[in-house]
Amino acid sequence: MSKEISDYSLKELEAIQDYMPTAGGFPSRILAADRGYDVWLLQLYSDIENIIKEKIRPMASYMQDYQEDWFNLEIASSLKLLGYLASHDSWTNGHPDILVESTKGFKWIGESKIHSSYEYLLEGFRQLCERYSSGLDNEHEGAILIITKNSSIKILMEKWRKKLISDSYYYTNGIKTEDLDADKLFFRSIHPHSVSGTSFTVKHIPISIRFNPTDKSGRNRKK
Repeated sequence: MSKEISDYSLKELEAIQDYMPTAGGFPSRILAADRGYDVWLLQLYSDIENIIKEKIRPMASYMQDYQEDWFNLEIASSLKLLGYLASHDSWTNGHPDILVESTKGFKWIGESKIHSSYEYLLEGFRQLCERYSSGLDNEHEGAILIITKNSSIKILMEKWRKKLISDSYYYTNGIKTEDLDADKLFFRSIHPHSVSGTSFTVKHIPISIRFNPTDKSGRNRKK
């Protein structure tokens, strides 16, 4: 006798969710928080990266004049539709761009910046690390989302990384950076948080909205 969907446990559904598009990854998302902060973060980052890949990058041609708040609202509202307790501009010692919480007491903050200068990115990093976050247990990670029209994300991220680790305040406080195996264009930084005194990890995520076609129809579309 075959099983009905209602007869499956969450773990059983998780094992077959890749073959069930209608499940939308919900089994993994529900179970992630029960498995601890690190697993919850992995799931959250996977969902954020999918939002960027599926909802932002393919529509870059329409986004050339969009402001930071549009991207924040798009990511936060998309996360809400996936079941996260996500918000834009909620109060936590200021108005962080994206705040995600869970019923388990987990917290993650993302700060986005449209790249205009590396000093501007550093300002966003300072806001995230010295103002909005606490660095306490289950709140000890965040992200900088770098929205860019640059022609080379690789060069952008290399220059940003050099700027960050050479900043006198963070250099003195022992900041270090690490490559990420999953995506060579991302990196993470780790430094002692000024509130908790324990390690605070920031993932640096580029979001490309570059649209500079060289074909005739593409150039006409740009106008």
